[in-house]
Amino acid sequence: MTPVQNFTIRKHSGQRLDNFLLRELKPIPRSRIMRMIRRGEVRVNGKRAKVHLKLSEGDRVRVPPVALVEENRATVPQWLIDILDETVIYEDDRLIAVNKPSGVSVHGGTSVPVGLIDAVQEYFNDDDIQLGHRIDRDTSGCVLFAKTRVALLEIHHALLHHQLVKQYEGIVSGCWPSDVREISVPLRKFRLPNDERRVEVHDSGKTANSKFEILRGSERLTWLQIEPSTGRTHQIRVHCQYQGHAIVGDRKYSVSKNFNAPKMLLHARSIQFADGLTIQAPVPAYFEEFWHQQTQAG
Repeated sequence: MTPVQNFTIRKHSGQRLDNFLLRELKPIPRSRIMRMIRRGEVRVNGKRAKVHLKLSEGDRVRVPPVALVEENRATVPQWLIDILDETVIYEDDRLIAVNKPSGVSVHGGTSVPVGLIDAVQEYFNDDDIQLGHRIDRDTSGCVLFAKTRVALLEIHHALLHHQLVKQYEGIVSGCWPSDVREISVPLRKFRLPNDERRVEVHDSGKTANSKFEILRGSERLTWLQIEPSTGRTHQIRVHCQYQGHAIVGDRKYSVSKNFNAPKMLLHARSIQFADGLTIQAPVPAYFEEFWHQQTQAG
């Protein structure tokens, strides 16, 4: 059992409460930390606080005694660490970029005990490395990690002010209309009765904008370049579904059973910074293999 812990925020001003506690309470499982916050057991300046509260300098954070159950703490599997030997595509003194495989979560959660961030921290032997942004578990491609707190804040600022240009490639079902170069419809989150998270087009949702360019076309499929101007959850996937041409292999938003795709065919291909730095993540070989197989068969 840990004693009561009190923290006074100094150098971590601007960090979210959940991320701060995940850093400071290493032996405690993520699920336990989240539960403590949501139940009001964690107090900030003597008051209950939300998970996403951004801490300010001088804030006082109080954590109650917590039972330590070390055997329940998930370890990073070796196969996940080994992936990084082939997928680290950029590194400098501030940033790391990884070409994430489809099927790998960027962070742990209820159903997945560990994520890519845990593997990156162990691979580089640095617990200060933080996840810069998120992409869906089944989406492959470029993910940024920050080596320093300053770098993390710079990434978040660039994302907030649309200073990062992110480009994706995706293969969708059907023939994408050549005159549809941009979709701008609001998106909102909701949950199914089984508590699964989904996103839908809805007037009460948040603004979401995506640009589209046809790279290749056939009667059955279209290979697109996609540039999201905003970063809403499942944005590209829902915009494609809304247009009537869902991402091939998308188990959430595609009802088509006509294609036996090996994985969801959406890939975060590149990220360009305002200073011109562009990080490229090569498209997986199975995209080309699937395209050739389907177009030759059709």
